[in-house]
Amino acid sequence: MSAENKNEELLGPETKSPEVQDTSVIDGANVPEVEMAWSNADGGSISSIAPSVEKVVDTEGINIVEKKSSDKDEEKEEEKYAFPQLFVQREKLIEIQIEVVFDPYGGDIYSIAQPGMLNTAVLETLRVVNYTFKFRPVNYDDMHKYRKQASAYDSKAGELVINRLQLRTFFLVNHLRETDLVKANGEPFVVEIDPENDNMSLKSLTEIFQTVPALLDVVMTLFERKLLILFQVSQ
Repeated sequence: MSAENKNEELLGPETKSPEVQDTSVIDGANVPEVEMAWSNADGGSISSIAPSVEKVVDTEGINIVEKKSSDKDEEKEEEKYAFPQLFVQREKLIEIQIEVVFDPYGGDIYSIAQPGMLNTAVLETLRVVNYTFKFRPVNYDDMHKYRKQASAYDSKAGELVINRLQLRTFFLVNHLRETDLVKANGEPFVVEIDPENDNMSLKSLTEIFQTVPALLDVVMTLFERKLLILFQVSQ
């Protein structure tokens, strides 16, 4: 098999990028790509920390779930729900899984992605390992507070800007509860919770910030998609 054909087999069919339309809240990080798709309800330009939206679609998530469903053994049927889980249950943690492709001879990382995005079955030398991150759910009250705390008025833009990095830090510190992530020596990374504020301890936060940048970027992006959190790209 040629290198080009093997690369196509690994990556699979190209996923169509979601479309995005204007909204009244912009992302202060000015990220050049969009993970979510949404449309504005009224097209207004009034600055607000409460986005006006009429549609939220996680297109990549839908594609992956549908693909997994078609490949699933019909005899192994998972628990089904009759209604969408619209009310947040604090005790039910949200699981985010990532798939890491690395070289066992040196540990170099070649991919960090959501499981199912790469056909890792074609790999012969590189190894694959999965990790799970469990988050406490975010409800509307949480999100309202975080938007206020992570927002600042930009006089040049004439709009209220949400600092995406600060918002992600709120999600990470306040909601990450468990992970099976391990250090280079195989020692497990433990999420310590500060009993005074019920958030991740400063010690754990300092440790997890020492990971490769792509790790938390992918994990937090997948968490945001799970929550259907919206961000706009500056045009």
